Amino acid sequence: MTAPDQPLSPSTPQAPGIRAVDGNRAALVLLLAQNVLSAVAIGAGVPLGTALLLSFLGNAVLALTVFRRPMRALLRDSRWRTPPSWGLSLAAFVLAFLASRAFVLVYVTLFPGAADAIPQFASRGADLWMLLLAAGLLIPFAEEVAFRGLMLRGHERAAGFTVAAVTTSLAFGVAHGVPASVAGIIPLAYALARLTQHSGSLWNAVIVHALNNTLAVALGSVLAGRLPDNTEQASEVLKNPALAVPVAVGAALFGLAVLTVLHLWLTPKADPQERQARGPWLSAAYVGVVLFGLVAAATTLPAVQQALTDLRGVMR
Repeated sequence: MTAPDQPLSPSTPQAPGIRAVDGNRAALVLLLAQNVLSAVAIGAGVPLGTALLLSFLGNAVLALTVFRRPMRALLRDSRWRTPPSWGLSLAAFVLAFLASRAFVLVYVTLFPGAADAIPQFASRGADLWMLLLAAGLLIPFAEEVAFRGLMLRGHERAAGFTVAAVTTSLAFGVAHGVPASVAGIIPLAYALARLTQHSGSLWNAVIVHALNNTLAVALGSVLAGRLPDNTEQASEVLKNPALAVPVAVGAALFGLAVLTVLHLWLTPKADPQERQARGPWLSAAYVGVVLFGLVAAATTLPAVQQALTDLRGVMR
C-alpha cells in the first residue's frame, strides 16, 4: 500500500482532493468562529490581543475536527509541501501593499467619513505582543489555510485559475465588512491568489499576509494618539472638493498600474489539479461568506448604527 506522503503511481487511484465546497465551508466557519469568539472574549473584558489568540485556537480546533478530511487533503497538496521563496514574497508584498493602499486612498478620498470606520488594531503593554502574535501571524496563517489553501484550490479544481483567483479575492475582501477596508483588501487578496498560483506554494501568501498585518498592527500601536494634528489636516485635505477627484483619479490609476504589473508578473504555474474535478464553485457557504460581509458593511452605515442604537434604547 502506498503511504500517504509518497508519490502515487499513475495506476494508483488518487485520493479525493480539496473540493470547492470544502473551501467555502471552511472560510465561512472561520469567519463566524473568529468574530463570535473574539467578540465574546472582548465582551468579557479580555484584551484585544488575547481575544484574537483565543479565536485562533478555536479555529484550530475546528480545523482538526470538523474539517479533518479537507485538511488531510491540503497536507498532501503540493502547495503545502513546496517551500517559500522569501525574495519573491518580499517583492510581491511591496507591490501588493502599494496597490492596496492606493485603492483605500481612492475610497476615503471620495467618502471622507469612511476613514473613521476602518478598524484600528492597537494595544499596549503585554497585550501588544499578544496582538502581534495573533493578528500579525496566527490569524493570517489561519485565513490563508482557509482562503488560499482550501477555497482557492477547490475553486481551481472546479473552474480554473482565473475564476478561482477572482472568486476567492472577492469573498475574502467582502468578508472584512468595512467598505474602506474592502477596497484595499480585494487587490491584496488577488495578489495573494496569483502569488500562490505562480509559486506553487501557500507559504508565500502566508508571508505576505503576515507582513501586511504585522506592519498595520505595529504602526497602529506606535502612532495611536500621537498624530492628531496631522490626522485632522489630512482629513481637511481629503474633504476639499477641488482636490478629491484629482487625488482619487491619480490613486486609482496608480493602483491599477501596480495591480496590472502584479497580474502580468505572477502568471499561474502549470498544475495538473486545475479543472481536475469540474463542478460548481458556488455553494450556499460561499453565499454565506458574502452575506456575512454585506451585513457587516451595513452596520457601518450611519442610518443603521442609529437604528441599532434606538433599538437598544427601546429594549432597555
